[in-house]
Parts: sequence; structure tokens; C-alpha cells
Amino acid sequence: MYTWGRKQGCRLSLDYTYKGMRVAFLENEVIRVGLVLDKGADVFEFTYKPRDIDFMWQSPIPLRAPFVATSALPEGAFHDYYFGGWQEVLPSAGWAKEPYLGANQGLHGEVALLPFQADRLEDTPERVSLRLSTRCYRSPLTLERVLSLEREKGCLFIHERLVNESAEAFSIMWGHHPALGAPFLDDSCRVDAPAGEVEVLSFHPNGLWEPGGGYAFPQVKNRRSGALQDVRQVLPKETHSVDVLIFKGLREGWYGLTNARREVGFGMAWDPALFKYLWMWQVYGGHNDYPWYGRTYNCALEPFTSYPPAGIQKAIENGSARSMKAGEVIETDLVAVAYEGQGISRIDRKGHVTP
Repeated sequence: MYTWGRKQGCRLSLDYTYKGMRVAFLENEVIRVGLVLDKGADVFEFTYKPRDIDFMWQSPIPLRAPFVATSALPEGAFHDYYFGGWQEVLPSAGWAKEPYLGANQGLHGEVALLPFQADRLEDTPERVSLRLSTRCYRSPLTLERVLSLEREKGCLFIHERLVNESAEAFSIMWGHHPALGAPFLDDSCRVDAPAGEVEVLSFHPNGLWEPGGGYAFPQVKNRRSGALQDVRQVLPKETHSVDVLIFKGLREGWYGLTNARREVGFGMAWDPALFKYLWMWQVYGGHNDYPWYGRTYNCALEPFTSYPPAGIQKAIENGSARSMKAGEVIETDLVAVAYEGQGISRIDRKGHVTP
């Protein structure tokens, strides 16, 4: 990446476009992060430079500018534009037919399809910070996200500020949706997370795990064999399965996904008082209908305020929706980290990784 005036330390660029869409890059000696500003400010690249590994999954659907679809999908356009990478999901997750307060929110809400304003806050060799902001179209919400890198640290620091501009209370499902894929993801990868319980959603006919709740983390019943099995271990594409699991009872807010063959990993840390649940979307070659048709192998680990992925009304019913008071402001910090090793026992929100 060309950045005028600096070739070492932290760098920040707003000078690039891809297929007419604005692109931003943040990098230092350890990681490079790419964002497509005109589509959710999605992270399309999170490269760990010492190993030349981009953790982000790249789907069979290429990143592309808005286009005219053959027909409008009832759940909205999320899948038509889903190139992989890392999206922010707000104000609702999953899809439900029923509207909320008169508005259909579509699959995974609207933020992941909105353009963001981008402004430099800091740009020095020691630290770069980029402020990203958007206002929802159908919901009374504004979101500000500040991304920062510090010299010689493999950490993307994230500060978020969410405002309910309504004169009334407004309920949300809010989360981060980083999908991880090849060349990083393979069947030597394993998740570490401080969860107490697992719930398996009834999600797809090719599901491997028996739907239901109350499983003691990490053992879940394999519905093909009938045996309990550790769901932390990533399985090969030949498993031909697809599942969504909810990890509950988080003692702390963090996870690490480590590739034992490569001895490298990707992890996150967050405030578990806000993001109380960790979703795991396992696509081990079994998503054989729209939009993947059996072509995909990926895993997403997603900190969320709520569950299950079936729209805000379901989250209100099960008590997991986050209700924002009129005019309420939520501020929170997260971090995403690249690390080396065979596994971890903790990540804190300053980016420190404990083996």
C-alpha cells in the first residue's frame, strides 16, 4: 500500500477505491486492515504480516458495487452483497417476517449495507485512528466506530458509540460478524472461550449437532453418531454440515481461534456485560442452498448482545434484546488480535494474549 510521507510505523490511507467504492487501509509492522467504506465499513482484510495470512473469509460472491437484482428478496440484500469479511450487525440479527415498530429490518439489519463517513483522528508513526460514522435509514440510531492501531502491536482497537435518537425506547440486537476462512481456517483450528453452556439452533437440514439448549460447554450431541463431541474443534469441509451455536454463560468476553498447524491465531475481546453471547456459525461444506450451494468452508465467531438469529421480536420475547432508552448513548471497547502459539487461555481488552 502506498502512503505518501511514511514507510514505517503506523500508516493510514483514505486514498483508494475498489470498483468505485471508497476503501481505507490501516497498517503497522504487524497487521494490515482493509475497510470498504461504502458498504458497512466492512473489514475485508485482516492480514498478519509475519506469516502473510489474511484471516478473513472470502466468499464465492465478489465484493461489488450496488447492482440491480433479478428480484427483491423478502429478507433484503445482505446475502446478494455478502463477500465475506467482517460486518457489524445492527439493529437486528437474522431475519424475521414481522416488522418492528412498523419497519422491516431485513437479514442482519441495515448497518452492513450503509455507507460510512470516514475522518482521520490521529496519524503518526506511533498511532493511527480513524473515525467512522453512519446514521441508519429505517431505525433511529447513529453509530460511531473509532479504529486504532499502535506501533508494533498486532491489535485492532475499536471504540464504539451508539445513540438512540428516538423520543421512545428502541430495542436492538447488536453484534460483530467476522467470518474466518482459508488459508487460515482448516481442521487443525480450535476455539478457546470462557463459556459455560451451549445452545444449538435448529438452523439447516445439514446440521451436525442436535438442536437444543442446556449443553455443558463444550460437549454437544452429534446427531449422526449420537455421541457427545467437542464443538470447539473445527471440522473438515468433507463433514458437509452447517450449524449455528450460541455460547452462553460467558465468564469473560473473549475468544481465540488458533490454527495448530501454523501456530497462529485470531481472537477478540469485549465487554461481556454488553455482548453477553458468542455465536459460532460453522459452515463445513454443508450449506447447499442459496447463496452458497455447497461451495463454502468458513467459521464465524460473533460477540452479540442477544440471541437467537431470528429478528428482534424473538429476542424481545426471550429477554435478550437490548432496550435503549430515549436518547440513550452506549459506549464500549473491543479489540481484535493476531497472535502466535498453539492456543490461548485469555485475551483482555488491551490486546494482551495469555498462552
